Amino acid sequence: MSRRLVNRGGLSATNTQPSASSRTAVLPDYEPPSCMLDSTARRALGELSNNRGTTAYEIQLKQSSRYIGISISDLHERLRIQRDRLAKLRAIREGKGGVKSSDEENLEAHVARLEKEVESLTKDHEISMRDLLDKRAELEDEADILGALYTRTTAQGAASGNDSTAQDAEDHTGPLPNDARARDVPSTLDAYNEIRSGKIAEYEQLSMHERYALNNDYVAFKKLWHDAAVGEDGPPLPDASRWFDRNGLPVMSGSTGMHGVQGDGDDSDDDIAVSREVVSVKCPLTLRTMQNPYSNRKCKHTFEKSALLDYLPMQGEVQCAQTGCNQKFSRANFDKDFFLDQAMLRRIERARAAEESDMDMDEDEDEELEGDSEVAVRGYKRRHSSRPPKTERG
Repeated sequence: MSRRLVNRGGLSATNTQPSASSRTAVLPDYEPPSCMLDSTARRALGELSNNRGTTAYEIQLKQSSRYIGISISDLHERLRIQRDRLAKLRAIREGKGGVKSSDEENLEAHVARLEKEVESLTKDHEISMRDLLDKRAELEDEADILGALYTRTTAQGAASGNDSTAQDAEDHTGPLPNDARARDVPSTLDAYNEIRSGKIAEYEQLSMHERYALNNDYVAFKKLWHDAAVGEDGPPLPDASRWFDRNGLPVMSGSTGMHGVQGDGDDSDDDIAVSREVVSVKCPLTLRTMQNPYSNRKCKHTFEKSALLDYLPMQGEVQCAQTGCNQKFSRANFDKDFFLDQAMLRRIERARAAEESDMDMDEDEDEELEGDSEVAVRGYKRRHSSRPPKTERG
């Protein structure tokens, strides 16, 4: 068979090899397409920055921060209960002058293991909480970034003559002359990355106190942690200025994991004042048990949310409704100054459960008293059964 027939319908052997010119050709580096946003795109960008609603991601982060607070509270509450049990066993033994029982020894070992576990888990919870707040801060900056990007692209479009009129003319008549363009079209993506990098650098320059101690969700987390660790009769939560050391690390000293709970001799006057107040589950405005308690992160006083909103004026400021407090609040800064106090909410739930338990006990005691009354009456009759029958019947 001839070579011509073998290669029929295909390329000849000599044509399958690349030419010398193609082997030496070097392609330029890839450059992403760069084009100015038209008026429609800029308008859509502006609407995105102004009408950006709450995303599912933001809702998830908010719920996660709440669950972390509940988890840290449960951890320290369980540890405190076991410590109280151990303290009672020791007190009973020391009061009787006896030797340590096997129950006490087992409980000591259990508490020691639990303390180590709670300490490790507390550090993980605290790190996770700050990480969540970092993610939320990044999302909150997103609207500002899009707004700044819209402003920049709008100014660039006007400077380059690429407004809606120029763009429409170009679409209908072909490319505009070179002198109609002021300069090369900048990259919108590069502009976005530049603005975003500036926001990140700005956030990183904030101190740990500014990032977290002034954040309502972190304040609520610390309060849940502290109240569960020390109990309702324990010392107050230390001032937020002492939550981080000079190196920006969270202060985790103390057997309960909270700085100052064992008394470090550096309690502020505000802490002492709050510790002397009787923490009530009733709102100072309504004098009723709170259903939706909101606390102020500065003065730490708590109110029913609906009553608080009615108390705050639409304009200007008003003094705290708690007697003796000089802090001033405004409705405009409500979300900044107040937070849902999960620790107070748990305290209210415990108080309600205790009240229901007392009511059940009162009902049981009433039933017992009614039974005792019948016995007493019968006993009275029996004690007087020696009287003449007519007198007893009479």
